[in-house]
Amino acid sequence: MNESELFNYLDTNIMKLVLELGEFMQEESLRLHHAGEYKKATPAQLRLFNVLRGNERTISDIARRLGVSRQAVHKTVHQLIDVGFLKLKKSKNNRDQIVCFTKKGQNARLKGAKILMKIENEFMKKVGINEYHIIKNALLSHYVETTKI
Repeated sequence: MNESELFNYLDTNIMKLVLELGEFMQEESLRLHHAGEYKKATPAQLRLFNVLRGNERTISDIARRLGVSRQAVHKTVHQLIDVGFLKLKKSKNNRDQIVCFTKKGQNARLKGAKILMKIENEFMKKVGINEYHIIKNALLSHYVETTKI
């Protein structure tokens, strides 16, 4: 590959395209959240919700998955505790805290799902339904494979 082809590759590789789509969806999600009930949502809070995926996780696990410090996770978790979306409980070994959703937090997840559905529907309209399903199935297949590890 020559230099021009390498630069083109850097602009069009799958990782960059997926990250840019993710950033667009996050920005659009924030915009829609700010127009709704929870107007103070931050990108860090949305990423934390995405990592939790409705499950309980330790502070350490969340930090590792997000690639941030435990202190950063604590700060974001406590912001969401203050608005009633999350709560903490002790782990069995008492060495780490477990982040859990409250009922209000689960309701916020459902509202967030509706927002994401709107964003995905707009994406589907742009790329076409067949292409949308091809992309989603390919990503889902990769997700299923990587979560088995």
